[in-house]
Amino acid sequence: MSVNWNTHFSTMARERLHSSLIAEMIRLVVEHKAISFTAGEPSAELFPLEELSTSVLKAFKDPALFSYYPHNEGLLELREWIAAWMHADGLLPKWVTAENVLLTNGSQEGISLAAEALIDEGDCIALESPTYPEAILTFVKQGARFAPVAVDKDGILPTSLEDVLNQNRVKFLYTIVSFQNPTGCTTSTERRRKVLELCRKFDVIILEDDPYHHLRYEGKAPASYLSLAGDDARVLYLGSFSKIVAPGVRCGWTVAPSEVISKLAFLRVANEISLPAAIQYALFDFLKNRSLDTHLGRLQDAYRTRRNALVSALERHVVPLGLSFDVPEGGLFLWGRIPGLEDMVRFARFAVEAEKIGIIPGTIFFPEKGEGLDTIRFSFAKVTPEMAEEGALRLARALRTFTPGEA
Repeated sequence: MSVNWNTHFSTMARERLHSSLIAEMIRLVVEHKAISFTAGEPSAELFPLEELSTSVLKAFKDPALFSYYPHNEGLLELREWIAAWMHADGLLPKWVTAENVLLTNGSQEGISLAAEALIDEGDCIALESPTYPEAILTFVKQGARFAPVAVDKDGILPTSLEDVLNQNRVKFLYTIVSFQNPTGCTTSTERRRKVLELCRKFDVIILEDDPYHHLRYEGKAPASYLSLAGDDARVLYLGSFSKIVAPGVRCGWTVAPSEVISKLAFLRVANEISLPAAIQYALFDFLKNRSLDTHLGRLQDAYRTRRNALVSALERHVVPLGLSFDVPEGGLFLWGRIPGLEDMVRFARFAVEAEKIGIIPGTIFFPEKGEGLDTIRFSFAKVTPEMAEEGALRLARALRTFTPGEA
């Protein structure tokens, strides 16, 4: 090939993009036909396929849905349904209407559009440490630098955030508020009030990412930052149907003040001309004609059973070997630590190759390199109780046989 493409790539493409270790681990799981504690995605057998099929067939009979859809913000009926649903759930302040809802291609597009709208080269972003790596990649792509904020099982530590805000001029705080990926922590209402107070004091925007909100298996949901902020309106809220309906519908949403929604919609047009109205209508039809509470209850029962089975199996077989972890009240993840195991990346590769068990090294979730070298993330979404038991046995064998320096 005569063209040296590296000289033609932008600085962003050349220096700010990198391969995904999660993708590598999932590939190794497939290659070695391993039991997987890796994939942070819903279980396909829990998708409401029959009901969705009915709604899709109905949508596909309407030719108007296959033209360019005139609203850049997304299907109006679905936006109205989301606003009414969130109001009924107590997640919204009074000022929010359908006009403050923008439909997105999953919540990831919401993160990307917010980053484009808010980040200038060199801006400082506060974010949890650890956090969602694709959000880190999105912010890096825009040229952001990071100020990590510590978390524990109750979410963001306000003292850590205050230190960050005193030392940096922060553009916004990115936070996964419920059953965080990767730690599973949920920021309590008390802490959310303190965090919001700090953000008001330092005039910081909050990007509230909440894709796991409805996957709660016990306890009561804290108030959202969006509702707590009220008329202050400094919160952009991101939601998603990927975890509660199916990832393939590719539909999330952003709630924000009107002036922000208009900017996000303008940015959207620069990337894509029209949203898939037929799929959005099918999703709307599914939501309005079925009992979402019944569907969510089925998901919650299934994932609660899987979480409990994995917790029990790990406690029996791996905790005696040094693993410690907290049990979240919902979500899809367990977050663990094995003190003394200082190269979890190497161990993860060894475990999948030697014992056919896939895990995710926790270090990839930290915004600063070299952090969390002894941490580990487990996903239980696709793990049956039988798989949990066998997987924990395999993981224990891998820990007993692994030695530093093995690949």
